Amino acid sequence: MKLETALIIQLSQHGALNAMIAGRVYPVTYPQGATMPLVVYQQTGKAPDYTHDGEGGSVESRFQISAFGDSFGQAKSVAAKIHSALRPWMASQVKIEDLTIGAVRLENEFDLHNPDDVEHSATYQVLGDYVFLHSEDD
Repeated sequence: MKLETALIIQLSQHGALNAMIAGRVYPVTYPQGATMPLVVYQQTGKAPDYTHDGEGGSVESRFQISAFGDSFGQAKSVAAKIHSALRPWMASQVKIEDLTIGAVRLENEFDLHNPDDVEHSATYQVLGDYVFLHSEDD
């Protein structure tokens, strides 16, 4: 299984998060006119993990996972639930089919406001920068 697929499943099946976003998890951007709140993810990096002997057999992938909402409070609440959904992967190694997730950590989180423009209404965004250590997902 690819890490991206496992990530979508993990976010979509987390009860408290899904109660808010109703399965609205999108890659890279969200569709025009989408109902808030929602989650957008994008991979921003992927590199092999190295040891003194070369590639160590695992991969470090970086994902930006953003919570969007109509209000700042709503976006912050969704961001907290994203973190909660990923907490089992932070606590211990997880095996999902042929994918092993060895660790997840939140590197950084920051708040953004996207003002009104011609195509979108104003939204609030909380962007989380997560790093995943995992087996290669062929």
